[in-house]
Amino acid sequence: MSAVTKSLCSTLMFVGVFVFGSADEKFLKAESGQDVTLTCRVPNNNIRAVYWTRADLLPEYVLLYQNGQFVPDDQHPSFKNRVDLQDRQMKDGDVSLILKDVTINDAETYKCLVFMEKTRSWEIIRLIYLTVSPEHKTITAESGQDVTLTCRAPNNNIRAVYWTRADLLPEHVLLYQDGQFDREDQHPSFKNRVDLQDRQMKDGDVSLILKDVMMNDAGTYQCLGFMAETHSLKLISLIYLSISPEQKFLKAESGQDVTLTCRAPKNNIRRVLWTRADLLPEHVLLYEDGHFDPDNQHPSFKNRVDLHDRQMKDGDVSLILKDVTINDAETYKCLVFMEKTRSWELISLIYLRVPPDEKTITAEYGQDVTLTCRAPNNNIRRVLWTRADLLPEYVLLYQDGRFDPDKQHPSFNNRVDLQNRKMKNGDVSLILKNVMINDTGIHKCHVFMAETDSWEITSIIYLNVVDPPDEKTITVESGQDVTLPCQAPKNNIRGVYWTRADLGDEYVLLYKDGRSDPDKQHPSFKNRVDLQDIKMKHGNMSLILKDVTINDAETYMCHGFMAETLSWVLISTIYLSVVHPPDKKTIITESGQDVTLTCRAPNNNIRGVYWTRADLVPEYVLLYQDGRFDPDDQHPSFKNRVDLQDRQMKDGDVSLILKNVTINDTGTYECHVFMAETDSWELISIIYLVVVVPPGQTGGHTDEL
Repeated sequence: MSAVTKSLCSTLMFVGVFVFGSADEKFLKAESGQDVTLTCRVPNNNIRAVYWTRADLLPEYVLLYQNGQFVPDDQHPSFKNRVDLQDRQMKDGDVSLILKDVTINDAETYKCLVFMEKTRSWEIIRLIYLTVSPEHKTITAESGQDVTLTCRAPNNNIRAVYWTRADLLPEHVLLYQDGQFDREDQHPSFKNRVDLQDRQMKDGDVSLILKDVMMNDAGTYQCLGFMAETHSLKLISLIYLSISPEQKFLKAESGQDVTLTCRAPKNNIRRVLWTRADLLPEHVLLYEDGHFDPDNQHPSFKNRVDLHDRQMKDGDVSLILKDVTINDAETYKCLVFMEKTRSWELISLIYLRVPPDEKTITAEYGQDVTLTCRAPNNNIRRVLWTRADLLPEYVLLYQDGRFDPDKQHPSFNNRVDLQNRKMKNGDVSLILKNVMINDTGIHKCHVFMAETDSWEITSIIYLNVVDPPDEKTITVESGQDVTLPCQAPKNNIRGVYWTRADLGDEYVLLYKDGRSDPDKQHPSFKNRVDLQDIKMKHGNMSLILKDVTINDAETYMCHGFMAETLSWVLISTIYLSVVHPPDKKTIITESGQDVTLTCRAPNNNIRGVYWTRADLVPEYVLLYQDGRFDPDDQHPSFKNRVDLQDRQMKDGDVSLILKNVTINDTGTYECHVFMAETDSWELISIIYLVVVVPPGQTGGHTDEL
């Protein structure tokens, strides 16, 4: 140690007794790799020397500057070429320290001292507590590999090493102290799987070896060292470990049975869980304690899944999936609950591909039509629509966020688009505008999946374009009876078939062989439809629809079975528009009163009641179903203020009681009921409620206009 430094240190030991208490204190935080300035300013310029020190480094220092130059004699090696004064002229008393490229080892308490000419003594001006966030690392490993989580302490004076993971506390990954491992609170999953790279911890190496990694090892690991110098734990490193599970790709045809193979590494398995991310919280299969648990199983898998071996011999937990459909195409996860670790482990990821069923769509000349296509997930890079008779030209190609017109068939220029260019939820449906007879053909939807790096045919659609029949529009008020006219050109009619596209396989009315066929008639039309002339004299196949409701508003198609051609022919297309009757109710009441909004359904077969106000959607006023109220999306202003007049809904009474009304309750209320007969919601009543403030009095009255 130099004479200057010796004198300096002895002086510091003397003045530290009475100057320390008056020193300014500051807390400073920095990230690893940053440059940081430790600010220190002296009230005057009468400075002879500046001394930056750290208690844990004595007798070495951080920086000493005197007589216009730096003194490197006893500077700690870690600060060489990393420190400087912000202003070597120390103008206006500025003696701030610049510390470059900080590391976690720089985290400590720094003292700024100056030697004052006037007092000919050292003074502690400021204490700065510097904290440095540890460097974050990310390591990726595959299941079954051994991995090293590197960690190096700042010096060799380490008493103990402590590896932790926040989600496991108070248990740890590894604790090494006094030359041996402490296994008392070690998490069971790490027993016999962890070690230090160097138990001698030479050069501060406290890296962790983790053997035979599993999916459950993924997480953020903290490396802490117990330093003898400070007698405290110090966070040295943060490492995020990511584990890639085994991945398989499997292809099956619609209607086939398929086995998703999965083998656990050991036999001590307590439970097996097969899941699909898009179905959570419901599962594909859960098997525990020797039996299946159906409670949260997704309905689509009931009676369609089983284990390949319920004894799970040799760790075989493979899944049998029966009668697969395109909706089964997804990524399946196989998890097992291990007795030894008492935790779930992800064993396998299987991506199942199922080729699509073929569809047929009929469109009329001049219409716009949507050819639906949905990919099993969102990881789509390109979309290609083709028609075999046009190759090598295509219908549409969309990639890199734009359309590629280079080899598009000329007939589709400016006539095709995607329904959703963002392809949200895998929607790659094609819109084909102003269809022509020449558009008839087999259209194929292909998607390029990033996951498999390959093209997949997702949908095959046969488009049939026909000449349109005459189309009419009829408007009627709810509650009325209406006749939908249909006139065939000849009398030789063997049957009549009224349909609506949204009803699927069910129909409005089928009349053949002199009688109605109710087998697949939609329930909502039972006892409400009839032919105007059951003899169909002069080709009259008009339909009478009684007591129409809002739900009857749709496009109706009239088909006749012609004896001449022995085939069904579309005769007429009618769009029925149903409007609310003009007689709405208005109720006026005064604030503070209770009011009843009356509503009566046409029959008692009611499954639910739903009161809404348009300005509150998607929240509602009241929802009552399955014999109880549903508060999930109820608007807060109605909590504990609404009830049904009769929860039994006797005689269809679903009137609403609204208590202690306020001005904010003014609005238009709609009463909907869910009818078991039609399996649909129907709008029954509309009431406009006006709430006024009583003039200078409490109470009030209710008028119904």
